[in-house]
Amino acid sequence: SSGINAEYGVHIKRVTSSLNRNIGALRHLCPRLPPCLRKTVYCAFIQSHILFAITVWGSAGRLSKLLPIFTAQKKAIRLIFKLPRLCIPGSSGIRAPAHTKSTFNTSGLLSVHNLYSLTIIREAHSYFTSRCSPGSSKILRFSEHSKRAIIPSGMIKTLGNNYLFAAPKLWNIAIKINGIVDHVGERSFNAVLRCWLLQQQSMGDTDEWNEDNFTEKMIDRLAGK
Repeated sequence: SSGINAEYGVHIKRVTSSLNRNIGALRHLCPRLPPCLRKTVYCAFIQSHILFAITVWGSAGRLSKLLPIFTAQKKAIRLIFKLPRLCIPGSSGIRAPAHTKSTFNTSGLLSVHNLYSLTIIREAHSYFTSRCSPGSSKILRFSEHSKRAIIPSGMIKTLGNNYLFAAPKLWNIAIKINGIVDHVGERSFNAVLRCWLLQQQSMGDTDEWNEDNFTEKMIDRLAGK
């Protein structure tokens, strides 16, 4: 598992480098960017790169491992949404980077941790809705007596958040959301799921991020750990 985690680490560095290159390019574009296009530009230059194959490398999952990508996200948000730097009281004019949490949430944008959850749970939903169809994928298995996914036992757990372990774990938390499984259609399911993740991401202080805003700690809390 250490070799796999090392490969994830290499890919996370590549994603971070790609984001930082795009942020450099955006410095020339953003001064002339109208507000109506800010979210579109963010999704095109930043979020699209994060989402590519996130179900694989996102399983590196620990908050510290994904921090470089989250840091790049925040840089991009400050630049694209033109967030002013903050004055530090008593610091002789020193300014700090602007808070980004409220901009993420009011713009409907998710952190890398929550984009991972969104993508994994959406895939689990597609497996769930097609579970009775002939030839349906057996990547995820579901209980015959409930809507719960079956979490594999054995050596798969040594990989921590490996997809085959993380997907059923996240699905079993998601089905606790009031009425979400009643949304059979992909579009309505995704809308409810995204709304729920944004609510979790918004918890606590308006400006300061806290661990409950991120998938890993959020899931542990909702699971009663």
